[in-house]
Amino acid sequence: MPTTPEPGLLQLLYLYFIPYWLFRDVTHGDQMLREQNYRYNREQRKYLPGYLLKWAILCTLLLASHQLAKELAVLVPDWDQLFHLWTLFSGISFSVGFVLMSNIMVAWGFLAFMH
Repeated sequence: MPTTPEPGLLQLLYLYFIPYWLFRDVTHGDQMLREQNYRYNREQRKYLPGYLLKWAILCTLLLASHQLAKELAVLVPDWDQLFHLWTLFSGISFSVGFVLMSNIMVAWGFLAFMH
C-alpha cells in the first residue's frame, strides 16, 4: 500500500503562512468550470483574515527586531556589521510581509465585494 510522505518543515511553514494554496485558478477551463472555481474561491475567503492576522503579528515582530538591531549596533560597536545585517534582513522581511498583507487584503476585498 503506497503511503504519502510526511510534509517537511518548509512545506508546513508555507501552508501556515501563505494562503494561495487554498484557491483555484479561475483563468483556465470552460465558462462553467471558471464560475465553479470562482464560487469555490469566494467560499475560501473566510480564511484570509486569519492569514492577515498571522502576518500582522509577524510584521510587528520583524519591525521590533529591526529597531532592536539598530539600537544594539550603537551600543556594541564591535559587532556593528552583524547588527547591520540583522537590521537589513528584518527590514527587508518586514517589507515583504507588508506587501503580502496588502495582497491578502485586496484578495479578500475582491472576493467579498465583487460579484
